[in-house]
Amino acid sequence: MCQLLALHFNEPVRPSLSFRGFRTRGAVNPDGWGIARWEGPACQLFKEPCDGSESALARFLSDYPRFESTTFIGHVRRATSGTRSLANTHPFVRVFLGRAMAFAHNGTVELPAEPSMFESVGETDSERLFCTLLTRLSEEGIGLGDHARMEAVLSELNKHGTMNVVFSNGERLWVYHDREGYGGLFATRRLAPFQQVRLQDEEWTVDLAEDKRPTQRGYVIATVPLTKGETWSPLEPGRLYVYERGEQVYPAGD
Repeated sequence: MCQLLALHFNEPVRPSLSFRGFRTRGAVNPDGWGIARWEGPACQLFKEPCDGSESALARFLSDYPRFESTTFIGHVRRATSGTRSLANTHPFVRVFLGRAMAFAHNGTVELPAEPSMFESVGETDSERLFCTLLTRLSEEGIGLGDHARMEAVLSELNKHGTMNVVFSNGERLWVYHDREGYGGLFATRRLAPFQQVRLQDEEWTVDLAEDKRPTQRGYVIATVPLTKGETWSPLEPGRLYVYERGEQVYPAGD
């Protein structure tokens, strides 16, 4: 099963710990890996149609000190729709309302044929879902701050299959969990005082107090918890979660 990763913080962070634990899961999702980050409205995208656990580029990014941002979106792929190719590797990026929007999905959707304002480059149902979502938002005049209407659109699209999605324009992070709870989706809150944690999939321990600035705060979202030593909470099925400036802004009060 494909796996998702998203980080959103109030200050630029390096994703080294989360990305290290995440890319090792390419061994069971060998058909592609990718990660996106932002500088202002521009998105920098790295992806390859190969096993991320064996990629020299993925290893380099895990340790590269200038690889930082307030927001990251990652994906490791096990192909179910479309061939193993760069065009079919997540995340996908489109310009939307003047900013680069990146999107990643796990699950399978069979959408009805309908006109789209955005074209797919590859063959996947995931990229088509992304294009359909952006088209619906445009045609229905749904602003990026209108979270309830966006949630309704995602819920409607979810009727056509299984659907966990993470997407961002660098300012906000949107996370939607499949209405039947398909695949799982978990979040952990990181803020000072930071603690020592260990990766789930390998013997690698890091003291977050040494890795983070005390003013940093935000969230990490993943299909399966990445670490031991911190609390990962399951997201509610059928709900949209929105993060901005390192805080959860929707649903309010959660």
